[in-house]
Amino acid sequence: MAEPTDPSTPRMRPTAAPSETTGPSTQQPAPSTAADNGRKRKKIFLIGGIVLLILALVLGIPWYIHAEKYVSTDDAYVRAHVIYISPQVSAQVLAVPVLDNQYVKKGTVLVRLDPRDYQAAVDRYKGMLEQAIAARRGSRYSLQLVKRTSPAALSGAQAQVAIARAAIATAKAGEAQAAAAFDQAQAQVSAAIAAIARAKADVVADAANAMKATADYRRYASLLKTGDVTPQQVDSYRAAAESAKAILAAAGKTVLSRRAELMEAKAGVEAARENRVAAGAQLLQAKANLLKALAQQAAVNVVPQQVGQTTSNVSGSTGRVDEARAELQQAELNLSYCTIRAPVSGYVTKKSVEPGNYVTVGSTLLSIVRPNMWVVANFKETDLTYMKPNDPVTISIDAYPQYTFKGYVQSIQAGSGAEFSLLPPENATGNFVKVVQRVPVKILFKDLPKPMPYLAAGMSAVPEVKVR
Repeated sequence: MAEPTDPSTPRMRPTAAPSETTGPSTQQPAPSTAADNGRKRKKIFLIGGIVLLILALVLGIPWYIHAEKYVSTDDAYVRAHVIYISPQVSAQVLAVPVLDNQYVKKGTVLVRLDPRDYQAAVDRYKGMLEQAIAARRGSRYSLQLVKRTSPAALSGAQAQVAIARAAIATAKAGEAQAAAAFDQAQAQVSAAIAAIARAKADVVADAANAMKATADYRRYASLLKTGDVTPQQVDSYRAAAESAKAILAAAGKTVLSRRAELMEAKAGVEAARENRVAAGAQLLQAKANLLKALAQQAAVNVVPQQVGQTTSNVSGSTGRVDEARAELQQAELNLSYCTIRAPVSGYVTKKSVEPGNYVTVGSTLLSIVRPNMWVVANFKETDLTYMKPNDPVTISIDAYPQYTFKGYVQSIQAGSGAEFSLLPPENATGNFVKVVQRVPVKILFKDLPKPMPYLAAGMSAVPEVKVR
């Protein structure tokens, strides 16, 4: 029966039973040698582990401390302002007085274009401007003339109307007077006719009396021979006969006088009739003058309209002057575009224009790279945790490993590079694979070395930013 085993007692490794025959004495120390080799190897491994641990601590702690304070990337490049020079007018190139990679100052002539067409346009628009100015000057003179002469013309027209009305009144009075004179002349004719009739009646009566007196005289003269009458009686009858003849002759003269008066009265009637006709003609003429004066007054009464129209003409001519001046300024501007100057100082690059070329508006002739440069570093988004503007930066340029450039973070772009790419990712569709994004960071140089090494846009750089 086996004895129970005490758990506290270490278990002994079973040993092999001794063989009946023993080997030579040289084989007995082998087990101790293997154990020594194992202990040596363990010691070596232990020492090596300790050394590695010490090295890891010595090297890892500074690396960890450095990694906590600095972030770096090799996805960084030197950038610069590139100005693309394009013509603003189409013309043939006369001269290109600059060379590739030449440094030019602001205002340096880069390209000269043929200006003849644009000079002709300037001359043409100058003539148009002068014509427009002359037309405006004439319109202003007309406006001043209308303003000055219109009140006087209106007063004159009103005076003419008053004169014409007075002339009508005078003509009407003259017509009435002529009518009265005509009526009076007709009355005189009637009176003359009646007087002639009375004179003729008197002639007839006087002729009868003369015939009776003559007959009495002859009868008494014949009785004188017989002695029936006395000579005194005969003389008395002779005197009566002579007196009757004289009265008859006087009555005849009266008839002639009355006829003369009748002729004069008829002439007066004709004269009165002519005066009446003339007075009527004067009245008609006065009325015509009144109508003419009223028409002139009506024409002058449109003075406000004339002033407004002339003012409108002045405004229109002023607008044409402004238009011509603007066209002239545009032509002069186009003429100035025939000389293309450097808008900034920098280096001429990618020159693709030569004398004799015909260039059009918007075509790129050359580029100017400004000497002020910076670095754009595309950091991982996980590197931006503690990064902020004005953090110091140490920059290494691949082309100049012997130089170390100082700089600082100027700004961090408000969007990753993928967000502003031509085809930004759309993670809402399809399978999603998370990719660490890169965000551009603009880094400006500071305390550049002198002499400054040549930097070119697009050079590779490695910036290291101290974030803590």
